[in-house]
Amino acid sequence: MKVFHIVDQLDLGGAVTVAVNIARSRNREFEYHLVEVARGNGRFTNDMLMCLEKESISIHRSFIPYKKLGIVLFSLRFLFIYLKYRPDVIHSHAETSNLSIFLFYRFFGWMFRKTKYVRTIHNTVHWDKWEWIGKVVEPFFMYHHSNVAISYAVQDSYFNLCGEMPPIIFNGMKEVEQKTFNDLDKSKINVLFAGRLVFQKGIDELIEVIKRCPLEGNIVFWIIGSGDYYKKLEMSVIGRDNVCYQEKIYGLSSYLSSFDFLFMPSNFEGLSLMCIEASLAKVPTIINTCPGLWETLPEDWPLKVSNNNVDEYMEIFSRLDSFDKEELGMKAYHYAKENFSIDRMQKQYELFYKSC
Repeated sequence: MKVFHIVDQLDLGGAVTVAVNIARSRNREFEYHLVEVARGNGRFTNDMLMCLEKESISIHRSFIPYKKLGIVLFSLRFLFIYLKYRPDVIHSHAETSNLSIFLFYRFFGWMFRKTKYVRTIHNTVHWDKWEWIGKVVEPFFMYHHSNVAISYAVQDSYFNLCGEMPPIIFNGMKEVEQKTFNDLDKSKINVLFAGRLVFQKGIDELIEVIKRCPLEGNIVFWIIGSGDYYKKLEMSVIGRDNVCYQEKIYGLSSYLSSFDFLFMPSNFEGLSLMCIEASLAKVPTIINTCPGLWETLPEDWPLKVSNNNVDEYMEIFSRLDSFDKEELGMKAYHYAKENFSIDRMQKQYELFYKSC
């Protein structure tokens, strides 16, 4: 079977990571291709391309750098790719690729009635900025029984929105060889926050926790990311003695084990790949028990709060040095290995491709 994964662009991101990890399957019954809607040109793009080429995964790059223009021109561009390779399954990820495939189907789907469509739902918030478009597009994926949820939280939210209960296939992650991040102050507890600086990631709670932690204390917060809330962070906590900020750390996943804890005060998630990556690096994560995040760790996990309660966070942070970091890291590691392996994800998707 020829399976074509449609991604927004080849750059760092959870949906792209999932598509790439599925395409890494060594099952010779399947031939995988990756197709961009818009041309990725980020810091991580070239390394990703080199890795995909080494693994003999076919790549169809876009020549359009803008997502909206990429969506408009995708149908015509993909028609030529389709006619050349004749895919059996078209698998889309994220809203840009979902809309692109919907338009392709509207224009040319009548020509290719045997094609199967699969769509992975990556988040609990659907069509956040394009709500009216979502109302038009969703019936297409429901009609083709295309949907796959990545967590119970995503499944529940989609049922509440559309009345359909899609099957669940948990995202799979691989262990990354760890290196030493030399910039840390080993005399203190180094807590990492890494992600987009947006409401979803709980930036207000992050700020409040940092403000309540004493400057002369034994905790240093590392904030890695960029986004709409950067100015708010800059005005409130960036520059404090207990805060280190960088927009990006290239290859961050290979340095996770250097940090003592990961902090994720997210308001919602689809299924947190960052938390799973940290667990595979044996780093305990302090979490809000929001949908899509609590599922990544054992039910009896001690480093969690309800409703992003800052007072509960402060109770944890006030006694961080009393937790057995190694024991918690191993507990998280075994849970991640059992529930979020790449091999398991690949096999479940390949069964779905055959059945849909």
